Amino acid sequence: MKPCPACGKPVDPLRAGAVAIVGGGFLYFCDAACKADHFTAVTSSVVNDELETAEPPAVAVREPRESPPPIADISTDPLPAHEASISAVIEPPNDAEPPPPSMLDGAEALLPDEPPAAASMLPRALAALAIAAGLLVIGLPLLGASGVSLRTPIGLFAAAVAVARQLLSRRFFLGGEPVTMGSLLCTSVSVVWTHVQHDSHEGGLVSFLGLAAAVTVVTSELIARESEPIKRARGRIRDRLEIDVRLVDDQGSRVVHSSEARPGEQVVVAAGEAVGVDGVVASGEALVVPWLDAPNDMTKREGDAIVAGATVVRGTLRITTTWAGADRAMCKLALSESERPDRAAPVVRAARAIANQGAPLVGVLCAVGAYASSSPISVALGVGGATVFALMAESAAAAVGLAHARAHLRAQRSGVVYKDAAAFDRAAHVDVAVVCARGTLLLGEPEIVAIEPFVGWDSQRVLSVAAALVNGSVHPFAQAILRAARARSAKPEPLRNAVQVGSGATALDAAGERVVLGRRAFLLAERVGVAAADARVSELEAQGRSAIMLAASGRIVGVIGLQDGLRVGARAAVQRLLDARIEPVMLSGEARETCETIGRALDIEHIRPEVLAQERASEVRALAEGGNVVAVLGHPPIDDAALGAAEVSVAMVAAGSTPGEWTVALASDDVRDAVSALTIPRDARERALRALVIGLGPGVLASLGLTLGIVPPFVAALAALGGAVAALNLARS
Repeated sequence: MKPCPACGKPVDPLRAGAVAIVGGGFLYFCDAACKADHFTAVTSSVVNDELETAEPPAVAVREPRESPPPIADISTDPLPAHEASISAVIEPPNDAEPPPPSMLDGAEALLPDEPPAAASMLPRALAALAIAAGLLVIGLPLLGASGVSLRTPIGLFAAAVAVARQLLSRRFFLGGEPVTMGSLLCTSVSVVWTHVQHDSHEGGLVSFLGLAAAVTVVTSELIARESEPIKRARGRIRDRLEIDVRLVDDQGSRVVHSSEARPGEQVVVAAGEAVGVDGVVASGEALVVPWLDAPNDMTKREGDAIVAGATVVRGTLRITTTWAGADRAMCKLALSESERPDRAAPVVRAARAIANQGAPLVGVLCAVGAYASSSPISVALGVGGATVFALMAESAAAAVGLAHARAHLRAQRSGVVYKDAAAFDRAAHVDVAVVCARGTLLLGEPEIVAIEPFVGWDSQRVLSVAAALVNGSVHPFAQAILRAARARSAKPEPLRNAVQVGSGATALDAAGERVVLGRRAFLLAERVGVAAADARVSELEAQGRSAIMLAASGRIVGVIGLQDGLRVGARAAVQRLLDARIEPVMLSGEARETCETIGRALDIEHIRPEVLAQERASEVRALAEGGNVVAVLGHPPIDDAALGAAEVSVAMVAAGSTPGEWTVALASDDVRDAVSALTIPRDARERALRALVIGLGPGVLASLGLTLGIVPPFVAALAALGGAVAALNLARS
């Protein structure tokens, strides 16, 4: 427990009502009112900008992620010393043009490129003419015998205009539109045939034909309108990524198009410039907007992955290229129609199959059924054409494709990159999400909150020996001990024969006595009794803290308590999993009591405590044995074992590095984005299935009624329109 800086009441850090970062450390308050009172009375350096500054520093201003702005010229500070070698090869011209606009402004679309404005006037005129003629056919009987005589030629004219308009506008969304136009032609033949035979069914077929021509144009316009934002978004991605990059080597630097860079070549990016390749930072440190449409800045330094489309705000980076051209992570949605991942999803392929093969087959069956019911061949042909049109399969297929395309764009705005279309589909089926606690749910930067010496030792000596045992380790606990030792001027004692393993360390002190540092299980394995400290360790773990013990000569001489805070958004991420009906599982090396306390704070019921890194793969496989589709959220390389054992691996801050290992790679370090990598495909798949069923439902009912002869043909056109509107609306919502 820590005192509230405002009122002095004890506050549990895990349940604090408000938190602030001040002077590089955390302050925990009872509530927001205490926090406000504290900062009203005290002026401090607040890292997260809790207090207003008189003169805010100049930064690149960005709109919310729904409306990304162009990148403006950014004034840069002098380069740090470690960037001097990089800046030596850069000579940006004084009159250089600003970088191209920020993400998404031009056009690789769901649709092919639109014709020029002048050429597009003819399809628009034909659309209006088809709608007017189609509706006129319905009203002509009101004019008497003369009106009835005009219905057939005007109906045929409306159908011909609708077909011509579709051909001129070049709008073939998912391959189903030719089938719909075929149904119009088939019905036209039936109308002519019945007209020649003076069949009484002619009137009903003509009414359907005129209404169908109008519905064809209307649904085409609805699909085009829903597709336009996606078209613009893809174009803005393409425009942003199609840039020049500065390659550097032993001979100097040269500027080439981003598609000409090759893996292994190094690219230099200065402040105000966009990154044109995927890669890994070879040297330098910079503040960057880490991906297209990213809401926050990140600091990138040596060894960090970075994706094309990122923008350097301040500093300079030398990047080793991993992928360029169409292979870049953020390029997938700007690929050609046949290569885009949203076109290859199983539900989309199924919808296309229904549009291209299913609807014509149903039409043939209904025509045969009508003929078997003693209808003339001419009428049966019209019933078949009306049935195909009633299904309006291309509208349902377009709605399915739109749902997936929107989902991919949402994911990309969160810095989420799927390996391929199959990876997106596997993520949609996840029902168990294993979250590696350290660094994902927790900050991964624990701090020492208690040092309790035993049997004549003091806290300074406990810290000195512990620091000597963990010296050189990169484990978060080791780093916390070393930081505390430096802060308290505790010099590591001389030790020899030091051995560090995953859960502890052993060595011999100057007197030859064996010293051991680690958790309870490690000390028991080293045959050290822990009974003397067991009560205190249990108390610390019950508070959600970690406890490690130091033993010398076979007995406990000190206990060190560490506290790791929850990451921003951890609670929200878990709630999103629960809302999506995905069971969260926390995987941790901490003691059971510590994990249970953290789990209660996050509403995670299923925990797997005291699991070392090398044991996590078997834990993940055990969860999958019950038939669950298991995803693992973690950071490579720390969580490589768990990630590699999962059917769906979500690797955080891995986008841009060499792909192929992980199902999903993130450009972000936010656990909420990692959860979105699972919930977005799940939502897209459910929405697409509903759109497919709702889009086809009215047509199926109308087809059945037509075959049985219990509904007039024009009902097929109304069913097609209703299904199309409902499916497209569901795909958009």
